[in-house]
Amino acid sequence: MYSIHRLLWDIRRHSDVAARYRSSPDEVLDAYGITGEFRTWMKDLDFKSMYEHGVNPYLLYFCAIQLEVDRAAYYAQIRGEKS
Repeated sequence: MYSIHRLLWDIRRHSDVAARYRSSPDEVLDAYGITGEFRTWMKDLDFKSMYEHGVNPYLLYFCAIQLEVDRAAYYAQIRGEKS
């Protein structure tokens, strides 16, 4: 759980990490040691699954913004609505 929180924090805090993630997500996920379901959810930008498995909602929200996820789409995903 620490690794995913660290990645989300760094994406939120460092624009270069966000840019690298947008261009080469596997490279960044490898660098942070993200594996398994969290890797799949992060690659799919499945914020709802990460939220349901205990990821900090503050970090998810600001990570989504840094990754240029549409806010309406983010909120719809978190509420479980289809977009």
